[in-house]
Amino acid sequence: MKTIQEVAEKFDVTADQVKQLKEGMTTVWDMIGYDCYEFLDSFGSETEMIAEMTIDASRLQSHTSPDNDWKWLDRKGLNAIALGEEAWDARY
Repeated sequence: MKTIQEVAEKFDVTADQVKQLKEGMTTVWDMIGYDCYEFLDSFGSETEMIAEMTIDASRLQSHTSPDNDWKWLDRKGLNAIALGEEAWDARY
């Protein structure tokens, strides 16, 4: 299991951004997770499902503080879903 810092270095983002993403995903998953497990068979893993369902469809913007700026996830060349998967599994 990688650390937050290792994930940040791999994706060329800051450790604070990875922490923000992990915390945002946790907030969203706490709100929607219960309803999502029926779709688990559609994904390769639980982590993949969580990343897809928390990052896609603007759920981070909808379910986290409006003070969070998620525009950095749209950076050209950044695979936000892959980053989300690794952030979710990363240890502090």
